[in-house]
Amino acid sequence: MLKNLAIMISVALLFFVTGCNIKTPEIRGVVLDADTKQPVENAWVTATLGIKTKTVAGDTYSYLSIDPPHTRTASNGRFVIPSKKVDKPSFPVGFGTTVETFGVGANTVADKTGSVSLIQSLGKAQVDVTIYVKPEARTESEYFSYLQALYNYCLTGRFFVEVPAVEGGCDAWELAYAIAKHERYLTRLKEPKTVDQETHYAGTLKRLAYLYKREGDYRKSLETFEKLRTFEARREVDLWSKEIENQIAEIEQLLHKRINK
Repeated sequence: MLKNLAIMISVALLFFVTGCNIKTPEIRGVVLDADTKQPVENAWVTATLGIKTKTVAGDTYSYLSIDPPHTRTASNGRFVIPSKKVDKPSFPVGFGTTVETFGVGANTVADKTGSVSLIQSLGKAQVDVTIYVKPEARTESEYFSYLQALYNYCLTGRFFVEVPAVEGGCDAWELAYAIAKHERYLTRLKEPKTVDQETHYAGTLKRLAYLYKREGDYRKSLETFEKLRTFEARREVDLWSKEIENQIAEIEQLLHKRINK
């Protein structure tokens, strides 16, 4: 505890004396499978800086994306995240900024994940890291929330409230990644048995239908919306009935136009 406290105090003092910005180190890393110790290709890498700023209105919190958009590992499992400067609010808007969190993480389509805290590396020019990924330990509800965040990223460029947003949301690889994650979840859930599972199943079907549509796979999107319509009718829920019918009609028109081109 005393060691961690000393580190936090040192980091806070460092930012106090370094002026108007926070500078993160260049991150050179490799992602390895925790079991095989082999490099992991196409792991999705993210780095986030969480800062707290004291203001006249109270403490404010910001979560900043440090990684360039669409960062993922090469065939040798390696990645590079350049150093980045983050401006601190100037007095009197802000009169004291401390770093709460700073780290880098990796996720795979096969539901393996890992992360490393880098708060002790602030102030360095470069840091080398190894991220070991292993099967993630998430409850069904936690995984459902993760899929919601993944879907939100594809639409808005943000997982949660981190800034800046990635312009245009997910790229083609990330869209395929999000689709695969939703498909895996539905396969794992199979036939829902509880009310919560039914809600998760329906919500995941709906998001997947929209992801297929975004990808341009109108046939799969149509099939998924129709499956959702049947499922909701069977459990006598009409929360999205109008939206579903509108989407089915729209996608049928898109398919008709594609066939007649």
